[in-house]
Amino acid sequence: MRQLTDIELQEIRKAIMRKEISSAEILMEVYDHYISHLEESSEEEFNEQLFELEHKFTYAYCHALQAKYNKEIRKELSSLHWQVFKRYFCLSKILYVLVFSFLAFQLSRFVTDQKEIALFMLSPLLILAGAHIFFLIKSYFKIKSIKKNFNAEGPLQSSLFYPISEKLYLPVMMAYGIIWSSEWIFNSKTTVNLAPSIAVVIFITLSIYVLTLFEVWQVKSKKSLI
Repeated sequence: MRQLTDIELQEIRKAIMRKEISSAEILMEVYDHYISHLEESSEEEFNEQLFELEHKFTYAYCHALQAKYNKEIRKELSSLHWQVFKRYFCLSKILYVLVFSFLAFQLSRFVTDQKEIALFMLSPLLILAGAHIFFLIKSYFKIKSIKKNFNAEGPLQSSLFYPISEKLYLPVMMAYGIIWSSEWIFNSKTTVNLAPSIAVVIFITLSIYVLTLFEVWQVKSKKSLI
């Protein structure tokens, strides 16, 4: 095993960038494979071995690999999120959920008008918005360093970026639905008295969703480029 020269590393990066890979994880996986393989060859064999790698890791092969990985990562993320969510209703955490729910219902007794109910109901979204900004900044700087190393100008992002972003946007879409239906909730005689209770249920649901999503993010960020 030998240390590759800067010129050789540059040639490897150029070869990989011609494949127009948009997944940062796949890009780094292919790059690591190239490095580990070429470190076993001598300087005289470098061009020949690089050609063989290029013959194996074609544009079509890399994009098929990327598509498969993106599909699998979505399933993996949804599965992990569901597992984390279920843990909140196990014996070890159900007590915390019940206490939190009790306190939320007690707090709702002090919520009277429409604005207070709406603020109380959607307050977890404020935490989610802050987390989303942090997520975008963290992801930006991680990808920026990779783009700089590869001198990449095209689109490059973690394969987890869009699936997690979609999960972050889901409560926002839910909030729009709540806003659209708020007039019916607060003006209907049958539901006006139930409005605080409805707000508590939505508050608890959003809070658990946000907490579980944080845990998922924490787990995946250890191994992914987000």
